[in-house]
Amino acid sequence: MASTLLILAVAASALGLAWSLLRKGPFDVRTDRDWEEKKNDIDVQIVRALLDPNEERYLRRSLSPRQFKIFYRRRIRLTLRMLRLVDENAGMLIRMGQLARLKHDAELTRQADELIATAIQFRWNLFLARPCLYVQGLMPSWGLSLAALGVRYRHLLDSLACVQQCGCQPLV
Repeated sequence: MASTLLILAVAASALGLAWSLLRKGPFDVRTDRDWEEKKNDIDVQIVRALLDPNEERYLRRSLSPRQFKIFYRRRIRLTLRMLRLVDENAGMLIRMGQLARLKHDAELTRQADELIATAIQFRWNLFLARPCLYVQGLMPSWGLSLAALGVRYRHLLDSLACVQQCGCQPLV
């Protein structure tokens, strides 16, 4: 009985994970113009700074332990908000890649597949990063580094640029 419940729980978790990675974002994006209007403008450097372990060490040395905990928890909340916006962008980029694949151009399809794969991988990383940030908010001394998310987000935007250069014109 317990093993059946465990299997059902794992299956439900896997289904929820697949849905969260592949669901459409809150915006329906059909063209490059839609992307430009609906994307969340996020500076990759700010995301990197929020996740930078060197910045954390500097704050730890510069502030009293009480001030550090308060400031660090605020910083974690800001990071989680920014990651939610980045996740929305990744969802819109998955949709852009799906639309680009409809053009049946071999090079464009290859670039779109790379964009989709990068966006799904990035969303997976975000899915894993959130619990780590929650734990860090509870225990600031834990010291986990998530600095690579900023680099991965930059790679995701570069993949979009490649798709756009290959001829991803507005789709109707």
